[in-house]
Amino acid sequence: MEDNILLQVEHLTKTFKTGSRSYFKAVNDVSFHIYQGETFGLVGQSGSGKSTTGKLIIGLSEPTGGSITFKGHLIDSSTPKKERRALCSKMQMIFQDPYACLNPRMTVMDIVAEGILYNQPHMPRQEMKARVYELLKTVGLSSEHANRYPHEFSGGQRQRIGIARALAVEPEFIIADEPISALDVSIQAQIVNLLKRLQKEKHLTFLFIAHDLSMVKYISDRVAVMESGRIVELARSSELYGNPVHPYTKSLLSAIPRPDPRTERTRKRIHYDPRDYRGEDEELIWRQIADEHWVLLTQRELDALPNRA
Repeated sequence: MEDNILLQVEHLTKTFKTGSRSYFKAVNDVSFHIYQGETFGLVGQSGSGKSTTGKLIIGLSEPTGGSITFKGHLIDSSTPKKERRALCSKMQMIFQDPYACLNPRMTVMDIVAEGILYNQPHMPRQEMKARVYELLKTVGLSSEHANRYPHEFSGGQRQRIGIARALAVEPEFIIADEPISALDVSIQAQIVNLLKRLQKEKHLTFLFIAHDLSMVKYISDRVAVMESGRIVELARSSELYGNPVHPYTKSLLSAIPRPDPRTERTRKRIHYDPRDYRGEDEELIWRQIADEHWVLLTQRELDALPNRA
C-alpha cells in the first residue's frame, strides 16, 4: 500500500507574523498521506487551518517548515523550476467561491482554455476549441455556454466552469477547497456527484476540504479532523463517524442536523473547549488506537480510553 501513496505531507508548518514580536501558527506540524485514487477529507471549523494546508500543498503559499512529496518527488523552493512546474501541472484546485474565482472580463472559452494554452501554447485554435467544448460537456454544460461571461451563470454552473478549468490540464490530483459551501443545498449534491463521477472516469485523487461533515462522509474514503492548525484525529470515514474518539470530533459530529424532526428536537450539541479536557502543560501524543485510526491526545486521555490493550 505504501507504493500507492500519491502525496506525502510531513510536519507541515505555516507561521504568520501578527505583530512586531508575535506569530500565529495557522498550520502546526501537520502530517498525512493520500493514496492514489482515493478521496481524503480534511474537515474543521473556520480558522482551523484546512484551507491554508491546501494552499501550501499546491504552492499558492510557501510553508514555514516541513515537506511535501508528490509522486515521489520532493516539492520545495530548491526544486528546479522546470521540474516543479511539471509536477504542479498535475495538481489543480477547485476554489470555494464560484463567484470570485472566475475572471468577469473573460468568456468561458478563455477561462477554460487558459490552462491548456499555458501548457501547450502552440495548440491550433480549432483543436483548443474542441477541447474546451469537450470539457464543458464533461461537467454538464454545452458548447453554447462557451461564449458567455461568468455573470450569466448560476452558482452551480459557475462551479462547473471552475471544475472544467481544473480538468483542462489533465491533472492527477485535485484539491477541492470547500467547493459546495457557497452553493444552494439543492445544487450541492449535484456537484458532489459530478466530482465522484469524474474521479471514477478520469482516475483522479481528491483532497476534499470542507466543514460540512455529512457531505465529507458521503464522498471521502479517509477523513482527517483539524483543530487550531493541528490534525487531531484521522481514520477511515466509517470508523471516524461510527467511533469518534477526540472530543473535538465528537463536537463536530453532534452539530450535524438530523433529517428526522423528532430526533432533531432531542439532539444535544457537545460543547468543546480544550481547557475542559487538559491542562496547558500536558503533552499531546499522536497515537494509533485502531487499524488506520489515529488520534492526538494526552497520555491521561489515552489511558482513559475504553478497551485499550
